[in-house]
Amino acid sequence: MKEQTIEIGSFKKSDNSTIVGKLTTWKNDLYIDLREYIESEGYSGPTKKGLRFHSENWEQFKNLVKEIDEALAKHLA
Repeated sequence: MKEQTIEIGSFKKSDNSTIVGKLTTWKNDLYIDLREYIESEGYSGPTKKGLRFHSENWEQFKNLVKEIDEALAKHLA
């Protein structure tokens, strides 16, 4: 079965680096992909920096982001 990917959004990390969020279907399972892409003279495309996890773990990931957000707010206060 062929992998199907939908790009959801992205943001610039630096002048030549972008973080991209995608939904990927592989073998009838849905995954979330967060990956760094670079643009340079020698290479443009995805890097090894990123992660993929099953959609079943989405709520756990959101809870982790919430915890990080709260800790960051305390740290910056």
